[in-house]
Parts: sequence; structure tokens; C-alpha cells
Amino acid sequence: HHEHGHDCSCHHSAGSLENQNILGKIEQILDITQHELFEIGRFLVIGAMIAATMQTFIPQSVLLGISKGPVLSVLVMIALAVILSICSTVDAFVALGFINIFSTGSILAFLVFGPMVDIKSVLMFSGVFKPRAIVYMVLIPLLLTILISISINILQAG
Repeated sequence: HHEHGHDCSCHHSAGSLENQNILGKIEQILDITQHELFEIGRFLVIGAMIAATMQTFIPQSVLLGISKGPVLSVLVMIALAVILSICSTVDAFVALGFINIFSTGSILAFLVFGPMVDIKSVLMFSGVFKPRAIVYMVLIPLLLTILISISINILQAG
């Protein structure tokens, strides 16, 4: 079982392939592939559902104002990244659900900020670092992500 420092819903199966015959190896590879596709597919569906829910319940004019606004779209997607706090291997698939609705900068903000700051990591930090250090560890990535993402949106629109 492959560990990589944080607890997320990704399960990397790294079973030993050495002492099996070729059929056993192929079977294991197919099994791992099927498992990974199912894991990722689930998040692709979740992303599409969130995007569809937003499109359904938020009036089109309001959603367009938010999703295409160079500043607001970035803030909404950063908030979403924190609320969802999903594993960094699958948030790209969730972002796919928003790709046609939201601005490029805000999608980028979601993909960049999501893996850096999530609820679990902040709770983990609180056991190790002083509150002031945690504030910096959240604020610096947040401000840089906002700055870069909004810049991309403005450059793209200009």
C-alpha cells in the first residue's frame, strides 16, 4: 500500500508483481486499472453534478456574472476547492465539470490551491505549528493563487 504523507481517498495498489506468472500479472494490472478508473470516474461524476447543480439553482445571469468575473470566479473556485478538499489526483476531473462555465484563471486557482490547502491539512498543521504560522501557510498560497489567477483572467480577456 503506497503512502504519500496525507490521508486522502486515493488507494494506490502497489502489490508485488515479481512472483506471479504472466497471466497473474495481467489480471492484477487489469484489476488495478479497473479500481483506479472507478475511483476517478466517481469524482468526474461528482464534479459534473456540482456544476449542474450550480447551473440549475443559480440564475443564468448571476452564474455568468460569477463564473466569468475575473475576480469573483477565482474566489468561488478557491472556496469550492477548500470545501471539497478532495485528493489532488482527482480534482482535475472535478475541474473538468466546470471547464465550460468558469474562467481559465478560476479553474487554475482550483487546481493550484486545492492540493496546497485543504481542511484536513490545516487541522493537521494545528497540531504542529503555532496559529500565526498556520495563518501564513494558508494566506500566502491564497494571495498568490488569487493574484496569479486574476492576472490570467484579465490578460485573457484583454
